[in-house]
Amino acid sequence: MAKRVIESADSTPGSIALSAKFKLSISLILVFHLLAVIAEPFALFTRGANAVSPAASPIRKNLAPYVEFGYLNHGYFFFAPNPGPSHLLECNLKSANGDQSRLRLPDRRTQWPRLLYHRHFMLAEFLHQLHVDAITEQDEASAPNKELLSAWRAERARFELVRDSMIKHLKHRYGVDSAEIFRLEHRLPSDIEVFRDKIPLNDERLYVVLPDVSIVAPTSGPIPEAISGVTKAGKPILESELGKTEKGRQ
Repeated sequence: MAKRVIESADSTPGSIALSAKFKLSISLILVFHLLAVIAEPFALFTRGANAVSPAASPIRKNLAPYVEFGYLNHGYFFFAPNPGPSHLLECNLKSANGDQSRLRLPDRRTQWPRLLYHRHFMLAEFLHQLHVDAITEQDEASAPNKELLSAWRAERARFELVRDSMIKHLKHRYGVDSAEIFRLEHRLPSDIEVFRDKIPLNDERLYVVLPDVSIVAPTSGPIPEAISGVTKAGKPILESELGKTEKGRQ
C-alpha cells in the first residue's frame, strides 16, 4: 500500500512539468499570433514620409509570410483610430420617355441584409480607387515623356472599363435608356460643425461631388439638380422605388 502511494507521488511532478510545457507552447503561439495581428497596423501608423519606422520594420518583415498567409495585412484606416472619408456612387438614370431618377450606392435604407450593403460599399470604394483623371489636350502637350502618357492612358482605360461595366449593369437592372455615374466623397464633419452647428452625419453638406479631372474644384454642399437627377415631383427615387418601376414595366 505504501509503495503505491510513493509511486503516485513520484508521478505527480512529471505530470505537472508536462502541463507547464504545454501551457508555455500555447502561450508562445498566442504571442506569435498577436504580434502578427499588430504588425501591420504598427507598421502603418508609424510610417513616415519615405519609410517605415525602424522599430516596426523588422517585426513586419520577419512576420511577413504568416501575416500574408493569414491575410492580416488588410486596411485599417477606414476603421480606426482616424477613419477617413467614405465614397459613394451617385447614379443618374434616364428612361426613353425622358423620366429621370437617382440612385445612391451604397444605401443602407434599401440594401438589406447588411452584407448586401457592404458589397455595394466595396464596389463604390473599388471604383474610386481605380479613378484616374481624364487626359486633356493640355496634359498630352505637357507630358514629360511618351511612356508616362502611355501608362496614364492604360490606367484611365482600366477605370473607364470598370465604370462602363457598372453603367451597363444599371441600364439592364432598371430598364433605362441611359445611366451616368458620379463619385461622391462623404467627408467627416469638423469640430465646429458637430458641436456648434449640430449637423447630422448624413447632412447633404458633407457630400462632395468629385470631379473627373483634378484641376476642376469639387462642388461641396447639396448635390446640384443637374447632376443628381430628380423625379417629376422633385424627389429622388430610391432603389426600392426603382425596383417597383422596373416591375411595372415588365
